[in-house]
Amino acid sequence: MTNVIEFYFEFNSPFAYIAAHTIEDVAAKHGASVSWRPVSLGHVWKAIEAINVGPAGHPVKLKYQAQDSARFAKLSGLPLTRPSVHPVDAKLARLAFYRLSAKDPELGKTFVKAVFDQFWGRGEDITGVEHLAGVMKEIGESEGELTAALDDAAAKQQMIDYTQAAIDSGAFGMPWFKVGDQVFWGADRIPHIDQYLAYKAAS
Repeated sequence: MTNVIEFYFEFNSPFAYIAAHTIEDVAAKHGASVSWRPVSLGHVWKAIEAINVGPAGHPVKLKYQAQDSARFAKLSGLPLTRPSVHPVDAKLARLAFYRLSAKDPELGKTFVKAVFDQFWGRGEDITGVEHLAGVMKEIGESEGELTAALDDAAAKQQMIDYTQAAIDSGAFGMPWFKVGDQVFWGADRIPHIDQYLAYKAAS
């Protein structure tokens, strides 16, 4: 049976925000674990030579995404406030995650959820040290960890490696999941992951 769900995500995605709050429940149901992997979607798009694939390049798609993400969040019991500036450079948040996860994987997950809650739950900026200082205090970590993350070679390498892993798995959007040899795109595919894991367990 497949026991690892690879969870690739980008902080700029409201659907990744929803997935971050729901994927662990499905994994626990099947005795699986989730490998959290924040990546740069911009680098994914560059690697696959995608042009204007994001909703910002299509007003009609952007309008639909805004409605769909708001509806999806509400149905998931999550608040959603559209950030005044979007998309943002979430490099610091990604590096901080990998640095914190090296100490404690659960701490990394807690950090991610807090960052998502700040950005999508409350619509507040997450780009700089000053923006994430409150998150660090919330999870009981020093603000200095953020500055250290910017120079953390291991964290940078993990971000590069996992972004490449997402590309290698065929990713073109976020959130992206890989379960064994199967891939799934979007938070709305989490029920399919649930069904697939049940199928694998029974077969």
